[in-house]
Amino acid sequence: MRRFLIACLIACLAGPLAAQPTPRPSIKNNIKTTLVPATTDRSNNTRSQTKTRYKRPADTDQSVAPRYSDEGTDNRNNNSGTNARGISTLRPSAASLTPGTTTAKTISGGVKKAATAEEVNPVRVKWMTLDEALEKSKTEKRKIFVDVFTEMCGWCKRMDSTTFMNPAVVEYLNEHYYPVKFNAEEQEDITFKDKTYHYKKNGSRGYHELAAEWLNNRLSYPTVVFLDENQGVIQPLPGYQDAAKMEAILNYFGTDSHKKTPWEAYQRNFSQQQR
Repeated sequence: MRRFLIACLIACLAGPLAAQPTPRPSIKNNIKTTLVPATTDRSNNTRSQTKTRYKRPADTDQSVAPRYSDEGTDNRNNNSGTNARGISTLRPSAASLTPGTTTAKTISGGVKKAATAEEVNPVRVKWMTLDEALEKSKTEKRKIFVDVFTEMCGWCKRMDSTTFMNPAVVEYLNEHYYPVKFNAEEQEDITFKDKTYHYKKNGSRGYHELAAEWLNNRLSYPTVVFLDENQGVIQPLPGYQDAAKMEAILNYFGTDSHKKTPWEAYQRNFSQQQR
């Protein structure tokens, strides 16, 4: 009886023990650990992923040829080139546009004030009308230098304040030419070499026939025209000219070198002599 009871007790205990599951290994032990920094610098990551922006090129020199023709006029003859007589037409560079007519002077209190053009160069071009130049030519033969301009021409004013204020240019013009200012939009009739020229209306503006004849109907301003001692046209020269080049051109025609020497050779020799 005792053995029967012990066998029953063993059978009752063996059942629950067989049903208990076998313990499994921890999940953490089966995963490979990935090392990640404790903190992440988001600003650095953002910067490294940002594309490089397009860098704008530096501003270019404005010597590229700015437009120097009077507004509303034909500027086809302003392109760089060389004409039949060898004079080259150049577009103004940035350097040639730098006014050289004012300097700084010290006044009371040590303050510097820009000197006026008259103070820097008191000698001025003795501009005259065409009638005055023709009258003077009757007693003393000279070539006539004509500055053809318009009131609305900004580059004409620029030449007045730079080129025509240069002492060498002023001196040569006054001594060897009769310098004439001629408004291409003058509305009064002008008689020149036994022919009368009139003002022609052209849209909202107009032009004078004499200017058109001197400029070969290519109305571009400023243009300087060289007339010989008998008032025949030697050559019109369109475009802004700086003082250095204008001095060479004045000497070129003033000495009649244009009759025997190509312009390029003369300009080269003249520049070497000025050094």
